Amino acid sequence: MKQTVLFLILSIILFFLDLPAQAEKPLPLHFSAPLENESGERGDISNRVYKSIQHQARFLLSKLHAWSDDESLLLLTDSKSGEHWIRPNTGTLAGFSFLYRFGSYDTSIVGLKRDELLNDKIIPMMRYLVDTHITGSRKTSDGKPWGDAWQSAHWAHMLGRAGWWIWSDLPTDLQEGIRRVVKHEAQRFVDKTPPSQLQKDTKAEENAWNAQIFSVAILLMPNDSQRKKWEREFQKWAFSSFLRPADENSQVMIDGRPVSEQFYGANVYNDFTLENHGIVHPDYMTTFSLSMSCYIDYLMTQRQAPEALRFNAGGIYENLKWFSLPDGGFVYPSGQDWRLFRNSDWFFPHILMAVFDQDPDAWTLAKRSFMTQEKMQARSTSGQIYLDEEFFFASTQSDRIYSLSLAWLTLQLGPSIQDEYKERLGVRRLDTGNILLNRTSSAIHTFSWGAKIMAQAMANNLDRIVSPNQRNGIGLIRLKNQSTPLDVSIHSLNIENTEKEFDVQMQLNHGENQIRADLHYHSYSDGRWMMREALVALNDVEIEEIKTGLIGILNNPNWIYERGRREIWMDGEKSVIRAHSGQSLQARAKTIQIDRSFVIQGKSLMKAVYQSAIKPVRARTTDFLFLNSIENKRYRKGEKISEFEAIISIEPR
Repeated sequence: MKQTVLFLILSIILFFLDLPAQAEKPLPLHFSAPLENESGERGDISNRVYKSIQHQARFLLSKLHAWSDDESLLLLTDSKSGEHWIRPNTGTLAGFSFLYRFGSYDTSIVGLKRDELLNDKIIPMMRYLVDTHITGSRKTSDGKPWGDAWQSAHWAHMLGRAGWWIWSDLPTDLQEGIRRVVKHEAQRFVDKTPPSQLQKDTKAEENAWNAQIFSVAILLMPNDSQRKKWEREFQKWAFSSFLRPADENSQVMIDGRPVSEQFYGANVYNDFTLENHGIVHPDYMTTFSLSMSCYIDYLMTQRQAPEALRFNAGGIYENLKWFSLPDGGFVYPSGQDWRLFRNSDWFFPHILMAVFDQDPDAWTLAKRSFMTQEKMQARSTSGQIYLDEEFFFASTQSDRIYSLSLAWLTLQLGPSIQDEYKERLGVRRLDTGNILLNRTSSAIHTFSWGAKIMAQAMANNLDRIVSPNQRNGIGLIRLKNQSTPLDVSIHSLNIENTEKEFDVQMQLNHGENQIRADLHYHSYSDGRWMMREALVALNDVEIEEIKTGLIGILNNPNWIYERGRREIWMDGEKSVIRAHSGQSLQARAKTIQIDRSFVIQGKSLMKAVYQSAIKPVRARTTDFLFLNSIENKRYRKGEKISEFEAIISIEPR
């Protein structure tokens, strides 16, 4: 009896002594790569994606350097504590860790053996990031540690995922350091109410990236006392990201509870558009990919993912199908303040929708983005996807290696893909987002009447020709001795549409009470676009310049679907405008052609001006074509200033 009691006591002691060892183990990673030897299209794309990741890794490896404070540690950027210096490092690190752990690694492409990648690059980068976090013992070279910032949970989740992928090959102290970083950033959001905002600055993106940190915390610390809370918080933050006002009273059951009981405020309009940077922004409509990427974590640990990860993604994605272009990019009805040629960025959201939402259109859209990316990457021997002049955001290149890694894993892990693409044609009217769009086989027409008033017709082709300048269709008027153009505002607006055409009649004020523009736009089902403008002085005014009827023309020297020049024909007279030349053309012309493809036919002679840009702005080069140009004139109240009418058509090339 005594022996039995002693045995039980000893067993209990050994059990509790073993608890720390059990707690140190992350969730086991289950993975196989069935597509690496598959000859079908999905396997082929998967292998090409992996090759692209390796080329991007070679480029990023060439940018690594030693930290000036400790030459045993490596980083990609200057040593500072903010987003533009931490996020590029965590994204790059995640891409390197992916390559070390997964796929058919090719030393000849990457330039390093796998063990060299781990020991000489990954571990020194991880140590820098762990040591300089607020939970570490050191500071970055700007005198501050990183962390506790608006986006630092996003950076920390990349560090945490990178660590989980290669956990067994990391030193114990580095493992514990990564756990400290992840737990600290996760705990900041426990028991907090997710924010919400509809106008100007959605909180959808922020909530979605904050959700990710809880997923990674569970992966790394499954036995932590906070796990149950982390699971609840992950579902909550993911679900809060893309709620609409209409969801407040919804009785649809998601993760076992009615939507109405989980409503934290709306970030997405009822028409599934959302605003960021003060405009309806297609780029931010892709941010469902942040929280939805956590499907990968669940599949690799053989758990059931919350239904919240897909909530409202389908409605948002339907809008993106209407915004999609043949080159894999988007049309921007309210303008684009980020990079224009972000075609590579949209591959992963399309893959997520193809695999996890079983969307029948997503596979074709994903292939468009990826095929453009391959052409982009082929331009340079360095392996980089974006050329230097094509981006200005510090994390551009590092985000690519990370999202491509996640896309490759999604392709390996997910079920079969439905591929039944249907081109969206006709009118889509989004009244909450203040956007009207008509897709025809040759052209795409848009009108925006929200924060930005804008009208444009672009080619539905690989060369879209038209740049989304935020004064397209409007132009500018500048008074004498004024350096900036007059602000514009809508005085009256009437919109009518059928399934295949739309008509806009608008009175627009330039300035508070200076000039009235009567504008008429008509989108025809055959791809033609009519624009008419009549200007009248509302008071006595002295004009420095009138340049209206603006059409922004793309003219980039290195973009894969452009030639670095535009041929401009004005009533049969040809001029070649080279990119960044600063050339200017002026003519009274009835017919204007861009590359014999974009044809503008005036009802009468137009006072046209073509002004070439001298450099890229916001990572693209936009020339300006004005159909109505007047300088240095005085007008009396009620006086008619000018009038023009033109039909734009897109001819096959």
